Amino acid sequence: MNNYNYPYQSGYPNGNGNYGTSNEMPVIIPSQSSSAPGVGGNEITNEYAEELLNKNIGKTLKVYMSFSDSIEWRDKVFEGVLEAWGRDFFLIHDTRNDKRYMLWNIYINYLEFSEDVTL
Repeated sequence: MNNYNYPYQSGYPNGNGNYGTSNEMPVIIPSQSSSAPGVGGNEITNEYAEELLNKNIGKTLKVYMSFSDSIEWRDKVFEGVLEAWGRDFFLIHDTRNDKRYMLWNIYINYLEFSEDVTL
């Protein structure tokens, strides 16, 4: 019997095709970004939303948001130019009234771009 010297024995093969002494399966952590072949020779890249949206700063979009704790602002749509995107917030410039809004990402339902998105 092979004895693997893993730091955490449960969840790793013990040499006979079984996993450790518990019912745990090994945890596979995907890399932060990976590529897969796409249609027509293009590559599809899996990224976090933060990385994708940082590539699209300066583009016009609509942001559909829901504020469940608010009676007045239950559902709201913000439209404008994306100026900054962080881990938990974003900044949008509404060019119609020249206002800038800093909003929290947790309230986003979805985003709608009015131009091509850079992947």
